[in-house]
Amino acid sequence: MTENRRTLVGIGGLAVGLFTVAIGIAIAHFTNLPETDSLDNLIYPDIPREWIFTTLGQLIAVGGSQMMVGGAVFGWLWDRPLTWVRASVGAFVAWFELVLFFGIIPSEMLNLAQGPLEWTSRTAFTIPKWLVLNNDVSVSWFTIKDALVAGYYTNAFVVLIVGVYMAQEWIKKRDDATPVVELSTWGRPLSKGSA
Repeated sequence: MTENRRTLVGIGGLAVGLFTVAIGIAIAHFTNLPETDSLDNLIYPDIPREWIFTTLGQLIAVGGSQMMVGGAVFGWLWDRPLTWVRASVGAFVAWFELVLFFGIIPSEMLNLAQGPLEWTSRTAFTIPKWLVLNNDVSVSWFTIKDALVAGYYTNAFVVLIVGVYMAQEWIKKRDDATPVVELSTWGRPLSKGSA
């Protein structure tokens, strides 16, 4: 693929991703508005107001952000010689991904569980007494919420470590496959017959 075509694909990925993020943010924003204003006038009565639509909008925005990241990586970073500018862009993309997957997504999971789902004070289930020596043991949704977020963090961290390791192994194999060019004393490549 030519350099210009890769750049166009990268710009296209950024544009489609940005449009998708805007759509997702609009869905999440408008479905999260209150139904009435301070004067009891209806605000956009045709728009549904349920947590499902807000969460769907957030998921669409996350998908769009990943399209943007993919467009930036493919258009300007993937399989290109590393320069300071490309390293800086790559570091920014990595920072963005870490903030998204280790900060924003778990925070929104907690906001959803504590807000619309009201998982802070309700009992999820009670363990039968014969399993716990005739004691009353119940598990709250609060505990399940914390376990889900802790499991998310653990799995995301494992995926990060395994992904970085696999990327390094792939780069090693690719670099081993490229032929080594011998250089002269002055740093120029040697050609056949020269010593």
